[in-house]
Amino acid sequence: MSDDTASPAVQIGPVTLKQALATDGVRRVIVTVSYVFCLVGALVCFGVIDDTAHSLPTLFSPTASLLAPALQAHRLWWVVMVGLGIYAAWAWLPTNAGDPRGRAIAYPSAIAMGLLGIWFFVVRGGGLVLGALASLVVVAALTWTLRIAGKVPSRRFLGRQFTQLGLAVTLGWMSVISADALAASLSAHHVRAVWISAETWGILATTALLGFGMALLRYLPGRLYIAIAMSWGFVWIAYARVLVEPKAYGLAIVALVCALLVLIAGVAVFLWARGRKRERVS
Repeated sequence: MSDDTASPAVQIGPVTLKQALATDGVRRVIVTVSYVFCLVGALVCFGVIDDTAHSLPTLFSPTASLLAPALQAHRLWWVVMVGLGIYAAWAWLPTNAGDPRGRAIAYPSAIAMGLLGIWFFVVRGGGLVLGALASLVVVAALTWTLRIAGKVPSRRFLGRQFTQLGLAVTLGWMSVISADALAASLSAHHVRAVWISAETWGILATTALLGFGMALLRYLPGRLYIAIAMSWGFVWIAYARVLVEPKAYGLAIVALVCALLVLIAGVAVFLWARGRKRERVS
C-alpha cells in the first residue's frame, strides 16, 4: 500500500550563489556591510578617523561655486548617516525578515549606499570632476531604489518610514550637492559663462534643480523627507550667496523661493497621495 502523503523535498548538494542571495540573512548582511562602508567613507571624508585630514574637501567649501551651500548645511550629513543606520538596523528586526519592501530594496539600497561610500572617498581625494560624475551616479541609484520601494507596499507605517527616511533625505541632499559639484568642476576648470552672466546661469541651474525636485516629489515615496532635505539645501545656498563670496543676491532670492516652493509641493503631494490611498481602501 503506497503512502499518498508526499514528504517535502530536501535539497542535497551545495547552495548556489543565486539561492544564497535570495535568503533574508544574506540580504541583511550585505545591507549592513554596505552601510558600514558608507559610514566609514563619511568619517574619513570629514576627517573624523583620518588624522591627515584637517580640512573639509574642496567640494564642501561655500566658495566652490555659486550653487555651494554654506558650511553649516553639511551638518545634514549626520542626519543622513543616522537615517541610513536606522534602515540597516530595521532590517535586522525579526518581525521584518519577510517584509516585502525590505526584500525588494535590499540590494538596490546596498548598491546606493556603497556608491555613496565610494563618493565620499573620491571627494576626500579632491577630484571635482570625478566627484561630480560619481554624485550623479549616486542620485540615479537612490532614485532607482526609491522607485522600487514605491511599487512595493510595506505592512506597517513605521516600516514604510524606516525604509524611506534615510534614502529619501540622502536623495534630496545629494541632488543639491550634485548641482554644486557640477558647478564647482566647471569653475575649477575656468569655464567662462557665455551669453549671460554667471549669476544668471546660477539662477537657471537653481530653477532646474527645483524642477528635478518636483519630479522626485511626484513619483517617489518619502516625499516630505526629499522636500525637507532640498529645502535645507536651498536655504543654505541663499545664506552663502549673501554672506560668503562669491555674492549673488539675485540667486539668493531665487534659492529662498525655491526652498519655499519645494516644501509646499512636498506637503501638497504628500496629502494628495494619502487622499488617493484612502479612496482605494474605501
